[in-house]
Amino acid sequence: MKIKNIFLIMAPALVLTMGSYATAAEVVIKKTTTVVAEKIEKKSPAGKDATEKKAAPAAKKQKEPQQTDGQKADRIEQTLDFGIQEERAKAVNKILIIKDHAVKARLVRKLLDVIKDEENPELLIKSFTVLGELKEASAVPLMTEKVDNPNEDVRIAAVYGLKNTGGVSAKPKLIEKLKAQSLEENNNYIVALLQTLGEFKAVELIPYVSEALADSKTHAGVREELVLFLGRVPAPESREILLKLYKDNEEDITLRSYAVNSLSKLGMNDVAGDIKEVIAAIDSYGSKKRKKYYTLHLYSIAALARLGDQEAVPKLINALRSNSAAVRLKAISIIKGFKEKRTIDILKYKMKNDPNARVRREAKSALKEMGVNVEEKKAEQKKKDAKK
Repeated sequence: MKIKNIFLIMAPALVLTMGSYATAAEVVIKKTTTVVAEKIEKKSPAGKDATEKKAAPAAKKQKEPQQTDGQKADRIEQTLDFGIQEERAKAVNKILIIKDHAVKARLVRKLLDVIKDEENPELLIKSFTVLGELKEASAVPLMTEKVDNPNEDVRIAAVYGLKNTGGVSAKPKLIEKLKAQSLEENNNYIVALLQTLGEFKAVELIPYVSEALADSKTHAGVREELVLFLGRVPAPESREILLKLYKDNEEDITLRSYAVNSLSKLGMNDVAGDIKEVIAAIDSYGSKKRKKYYTLHLYSIAALARLGDQEAVPKLINALRSNSAAVRLKAISIIKGFKEKRTIDILKYKMKNDPNARVRREAKSALKEMGVNVEEKKAEQKKKDAKK
């Protein structure tokens, strides 16, 4: 009885335990079977189709129909009216990509209407830049008005806009604005005014420029801009002022360099003798003193070359053989204005072989400015090297 009772008592536990073992065994068998089946399926073509179904290729997106210039213009106008300031500025820039002349003219009229009472500086600056690129003469009256804007950057953009659109009618007002400036401090507004007035050949400004150059209070940077202004205004008075500055041994070397550069830009061939005298004087100096004048020396030689002196270009090229990297860099900045085989050849050499990394970069940059495809030449050289 006792044994039977014990069995009866333990039976449920044994059943549960055996059930657990059975369940566990089933799980293991099931998992093993599944893994084996998966391996078989992966190996078989049929299994691959069943388990690794490739996603159907996404349907090709239909190309949206290209917008017409008219549709683009509609969007630009809406953005100008209702967009945030950043979007509006971008919309102004998009006017440049419109090809239809009638549509572009419509957008220009819209832009002029929008900026008439506009106060946002960024939009005004962008608008004047774009209108300048478009050479939009109808914008001249508005740009002339905005020269009085309280924001300096807007005033500068308006002045350059007038320069790019050929707004010569604004010349009296620009002269008035220049004379109202203090020349004791240099700023971008003065630079913009002088560059634009130089472009407009403001001969009537020469007496004012002469006085400003003689005034010891005039900022050095402004004096340089005044000299560059004279180089844009062909007049006998310009020649006299520039030649006097150039030959003055007490004058700043950089200013003298700018003066001879301006003389050559004016095409004043009768000053060639004066330039050769200055070059001869510098050549007579000792090495230490001559080093101080190398910028003036280079600008003087470049001026002779620009005036047609056949012996000047070889001398300018010779400066690229200097042991001084500073001299070579200055020579590159000047020589890039003379696009001929001799200058191109030596710049190519400097781009590849100069011991100074900066000189190599500047030589490459100069060649690009001269319109030489340096990347193509580089690729050709690689092909030649590979064949070797």
